[in-house]
Amino acid sequence: MRDPFANGDFFASERQPDQNDRLIPMINIVFLLLTFFMIAGTFHAAELLDIEPPEAPASGADLPDEGPVVLVARDGAMAMKDKRLSMDDVIASLRKEIGGKPAEVRVKADRAARVKVVLPLLKKMADAGIIHVQLVAVRGK
Repeated sequence: MRDPFANGDFFASERQPDQNDRLIPMINIVFLLLTFFMIAGTFHAAELLDIEPPEAPASGADLPDEGPVVLVARDGAMAMKDKRLSMDDVIASLRKEIGGKPAEVRVKADRAARVKVVLPLLKKMADAGIIHVQLVAVRGK
């Protein structure tokens, strides 16, 4: 029997390049990009109420991300953060959160919400001294 280590023939044979060798770096890059976009992507928490805001012309400005948000559903239910509240509780919660200083309050009402629910909410906000209120709408096509 011949010893493969005797004259170095064991390591002398080189592997022939395979066509799939060029595919491995591309797979690595795809996984790196996938990981990057999963980490860098924006995650939004699900809202308590299912709301479809009305459409507005595309000329509107973007809303700031800070400040309290009041949700108004199509059936008139209201919520802030992760709690369903009555209209009076919404006003009390806004007063406590703002603390008398000017702040932007966003009202995100469903497009099918009745005006007789939204307008009294806005009136009570104005009576409570909350004058910086923005109604949220999505950009139209």
